[in-house]
Amino acid sequence: MSRSGTVAEVSLLIQDAGLQVEHGIRGGAIRETKLLELPDGANDRFLDGPACRRVAVVDFDPATSAPLPAPARFVLPQNPGTTRGSFPIGEDPLSPATLAVNAFGIVFQTIKMFEGKDALGRQVDWAFGGEQLLIVPRAGEWANAFYERATRSLQFFWFPGDSGSTVYTALSRDIVAHETAHALLDAVVPSLYDSATPESIAIHESVADMVAVLMALDSDELRTSVLARSGNDLSEANAFSRIAEEFGTSRLGPGGVRRTELRELANDATRASLATAPPHLLSTLLSAILYDSLAHIFDARFHSELDRLRDDGERQTPAQAANRALGTAHLIFRRLLLRAIDYLPPGELSFADVGRATLAADRAALPDADADDEIRRRRQDFAQRFVDRGLLPERDALNGRVPGELDVPAAQLPGLRDSDYLAYEYVGRHRGTIGIPDGIPFTVLPRVDATKRVGRKDTPPQRELILKVGWSHVEPARMPNGTSKDRLVPTGATVSFAWGTGECLALVVSDIASRQHQHARDQLLVQLESDGLLDESASGPAERLGVDDSGAFVTLSRTHRLLHLEGWDD
Repeated sequence: MSRSGTVAEVSLLIQDAGLQVEHGIRGGAIRETKLLELPDGANDRFLDGPACRRVAVVDFDPATSAPLPAPARFVLPQNPGTTRGSFPIGEDPLSPATLAVNAFGIVFQTIKMFEGKDALGRQVDWAFGGEQLLIVPRAGEWANAFYERATRSLQFFWFPGDSGSTVYTALSRDIVAHETAHALLDAVVPSLYDSATPESIAIHESVADMVAVLMALDSDELRTSVLARSGNDLSEANAFSRIAEEFGTSRLGPGGVRRTELRELANDATRASLATAPPHLLSTLLSAILYDSLAHIFDARFHSELDRLRDDGERQTPAQAANRALGTAHLIFRRLLLRAIDYLPPGELSFADVGRATLAADRAALPDADADDEIRRRRQDFAQRFVDRGLLPERDALNGRVPGELDVPAAQLPGLRDSDYLAYEYVGRHRGTIGIPDGIPFTVLPRVDATKRVGRKDTPPQRELILKVGWSHVEPARMPNGTSKDRLVPTGATVSFAWGTGECLALVVSDIASRQHQHARDQLLVQLESDGLLDESASGPAERLGVDDSGAFVTLSRTHRLLHLEGWDD
C-alpha cells in the first residue's frame, strides 16, 4: 500500500474525449493537470485505487464481475520530504487506470467545490450513513450512469457508439460531475431521492446538470476556447450549455432523433411547452432559468470590465476582460446555486421552491437594503425568469418572509443547535409563523451550523444556523384505474439564523401542497402506468417502480431509478 500524502497530481480530461477537435481546444490538448488537496488535519491520505477516506474506486473484471486490484497506484516522488504525489495513468487513453483516475479526480473536485467556503461551508454526511462514496468506473455495458444510495456508489458504464468506438461514461466530466451532484444533493436533501412529484425529480436532474456546468467552468482551457468561439456571448448553445455531448451524439434521442448532446440548457422551454414532459426533459426548464442567470451575470460583468478598461486606459484585450468576467461570474453563480441547496425545505419540492431558496440564501448573505443596483437588478431578473417561463404569475411569489418573531437570543443558539427538546419546543411555539397546519405532527431535522464566505476573501464570513422542519400533507390521489385514495406528501420549511445575533435570516416554506402539484402527481402515476413502469414488487436498477395502495395511503417508491443518466425519456 502506498505512503500517505496530502496532495495528488492527476491528469483529467477537459471535455468529452471524442469532441476535443470540435471545440478547438488549444494545441489539440485534451487534458489538464489538477492537484487534489486533502484538508489539513483530516487524518486522511491518498491510497492506491485511487482512494481516500471519503471516496474510493473499486474495479471489476468486465467479463466475470470478479473484483480486481486497484487500477491506479499512488506514487510519491523520490524526495522523501514531500507530500505531493501522483496517480500515473500511462499512455493508454482507455486503460482501467485512466478511467479510474479520471472519475476519481472529477468526483474529488466536485465534492471539494460543493463543500467549499463559497458554497455549503462544511463537509456533508452521505445519505447512506457511511463515510466513503464508492466509484465503479467499469460497471458494465449499458448506455447509462447513476448514483445509487443502496450500494453507496457512483456507477459508470460503457457502450458502443455509432462510429464504432466505445464510449466510457467515466471519461466524461459532465457525466461524472452530474452523478456526483446526485450524491451530494441526496446528502443535503435526502427527501428528494424517492419523490412522487415530477418537479421534485426534475430538480435532482437540473441541479446535477448545473453542477456539471460549474465543473466545466473550472477549466482555463475550455473557458478560453468557448469565449473565443462564441464571441464572448454565452446565451447561445456552447460547450458549457451542452451536457454530455459525446453521450448525446452516440445515442439517438427520444423518438429516434439525432442530437448533439444529452441535454441543452440554453433553450426556450416554458411550463406550457413541457406540460406533459417526463422529469429528465422537464428538468431543462429549471436548468434554462439557472443557465440564463449565469449567462446574464457574465454579460453584466463583461460590460463592467470593458467600461473599466476604457476608463482606466488599461492595456487589456477584450478576450482577457471576458475571461476575467467569466471567472467572477463563475464564483457569483456558484455561491448563488449551491448556497440555495442548504435553504431547500425537506420533502417534495417545486421549481418555485428552488427560486425562493436561491433568493433567500442570497439575501441572507446581503439584504436588498445593503446591495448595489447590479445585485438588486440581478435578483429581479432572476425572479422574472420564473414568470416569463410560465412558472409563476408574478415576481413577488418568489419573495419569502423574514418574520422578526422567529428571532432567537444569540445565547440560545447553541442550545437550539444541540438539543432536540429545545428545537421541538421552539418550532412548537412558532408553528403558525412557520406554516405548520394545526393538529399536524412535525419532525425537526438535525440542525446545521455552517460558516460561509459571502464576499471577497477579506470580507468576514457568515456563520449561520439552519433549522429544517418537515410534516405531511394529506391529499386525495387519483389512481390510474380511476379510483381515489389518500396520499401523504412530505413537505416542510427552512429557517436560518445569524449566529452572532440570533436574527432570522430567512424563512422558506414549500408550495408543493398546491392543487397544481397534486394534479402533476396524479399525472405521473398515470404516465408511469401507461409506460408499464409500475410494479408492486420490482427490484434491480433496470426494473420498474413500486406503487402500493394496500394500506391507508397510496405510496410510490423507487422513483430514484428515474435519476439514471437516461430515464424513461429514452
